Amino acid sequence: MFAKLLKFFDILRHTFSTLVFLGILGLLAVAFSSGRAPIPDGALLVLPPDGSVVEAVNAPSVFPPDFSSPSQTRLHDIVRVIRSARDDERIRGILLDVQGMDHASLPALQSLGKEIDLFKQSGKRVTAYADRYSQTQYHLASHADEVWLHPMGMVLLSGLSSYRNYFAEALERIHVKIHLFRAGSYKSAAEPLVRNDMSLAAREETGAILEQLWAVYKSDIAATRSITPEAIQSMLDDVKSSIKQYNGDPAAMAKGSHLVDRIGTRSELVQTLTGTNVDAPLIGFHDYLHSLAGENESDASTVGILTASGTLTDGLLDDGGLNGEAFSELIDMASEDDQIKAIVLRIDSPGGSVQASETIRRSLQRLREKGKPLVVSMAGMAASGGYWIAAESEEIWASPTTLTGSIGVFGVFPNVSAGLEKLGIHSDGIGTSPIAGAMRPDRPLPQAMSDVLQAGVDHIYDNFLGIVANGRHLDMAQTAKLAEGRVWTGADAVRLGLADHLGGLDEAVAAAAKHAALEDDYAIRYIRAPQELSDMLLERLFGGVAVPMSGVRNALQSLGWLSGGLIQAAGDSSEWLRLIKPSGGIYAWCELSPS
Repeated sequence: MFAKLLKFFDILRHTFSTLVFLGILGLLAVAFSSGRAPIPDGALLVLPPDGSVVEAVNAPSVFPPDFSSPSQTRLHDIVRVIRSARDDERIRGILLDVQGMDHASLPALQSLGKEIDLFKQSGKRVTAYADRYSQTQYHLASHADEVWLHPMGMVLLSGLSSYRNYFAEALERIHVKIHLFRAGSYKSAAEPLVRNDMSLAAREETGAILEQLWAVYKSDIAATRSITPEAIQSMLDDVKSSIKQYNGDPAAMAKGSHLVDRIGTRSELVQTLTGTNVDAPLIGFHDYLHSLAGENESDASTVGILTASGTLTDGLLDDGGLNGEAFSELIDMASEDDQIKAIVLRIDSPGGSVQASETIRRSLQRLREKGKPLVVSMAGMAASGGYWIAAESEEIWASPTTLTGSIGVFGVFPNVSAGLEKLGIHSDGIGTSPIAGAMRPDRPLPQAMSDVLQAGVDHIYDNFLGIVANGRHLDMAQTAKLAEGRVWTGADAVRLGLADHLGGLDEAVAAAAKHAALEDDYAIRYIRAPQELSDMLLERLFGGVAVPMSGVRNALQSLGWLSGGLIQAAGDSSEWLRLIKPSGGIYAWCELSPS
């Protein structure tokens, strides 16, 4: 009986393995099928931007994926779908379902809004729906011809804020000493480790940024809806009185304030759009995106787009982030491609490792030495290390609400010697010089080594200033005034000479083509690293969606800057904490993420 039982389990194992193998083959057949999904005439395109809207999807090479993690949708994919649908006679309109949309930078929202406005000019209608709207979701939905809201829903406008946790007292209680070395009086990214409140410099800088971004947000809404910026501010300044006028009904308040047009459920909306025809054709975003595969292939001269998105990291690449060595390989690949005549570097990065920043900058320098023009297009954020790699280019284009600058450097070295001594653990030994063993976190940091580390930070800061002065054709004194770690909006950056023009990716591509003396007949190609088989399968099956955020990252976010909506351009809150090494490190990082 025992032998028969073992044989039964062996047969079961082989059967299960065969079924799994056949299932994988089936998925591969579906994913890489050359046939395109048929688009019925008169179809309504359902456009749900899932999760965070990002410049580049950062996905771990892990299979199977963790589908419980937040998803991402590539901005370029959404723009491509809207543009194609605008000229597609089979598409009669768009249902903009923003319920699953999470974070997006204000520049990204403005880019999508512009595409929706152009879509409407073709005579096709756009209808938006959500059970309730966050500030991010509502900004995009406001561009629709008609905005629907669930009867029990609300439009969650609240203004912008920037709050973070400060750990100085907590670290003192557990006897951890943080040695912070920085250059730039506004360089506040690591100040939560050494303070219990916001510094005056950080308060000044952040307040100025928030006021500018909030003014733009209100103006954008006023341009698409029958409401003024003053009315929006008045409503939020006395929200209790505002909702009292509508007997405490948030949905009625949203309609009465002209924020939405119709109150109804999702099924009522669909019934209105399709009429009595329950089989009215609907096509999903990913199906339509898949149908466009291969449409832009061309042998013409090409403007290549390199997307630098995420935290700049060196060493091994983890789940998400912009690895200096890996990205430099992409740059070198573009340098050797004779078909690529010019490069647009699309940056959405708060910075990170200075080593990674310099590695990428030198690769871009080699590219320009080969005679290929380099134009920078700034997305939601191109700050600190993100500006480091942008400064030496032919032109810099920025959105008015891009966060950039933050020209400064800091280094962090944690020390736990006092805590260990409280536990009765002591460190002792001998070295061949006064600073031998000085970088051990279990020993007090000697003043001589502290001076060395500060000198290193100052030296890197001077290099940063030199890169900016050279790239932007400024003198050092002028550059120093614009630096100090101060974050600027794109509008300020153009005014101050840190950027050249206000505009988006399309304008930057046209500028790069002009620098390369290309006529109107040129192609555009996104330059991306070769995908792992698992990543390729996921993208073919689910479009530009990924699941990048690990449990560790979520835990760090709970300790850091818990931002809830409008702008998360800096990536995950306090993401720079994962960069800090026990042996210390030096970073060009900007931590400014309004919500």
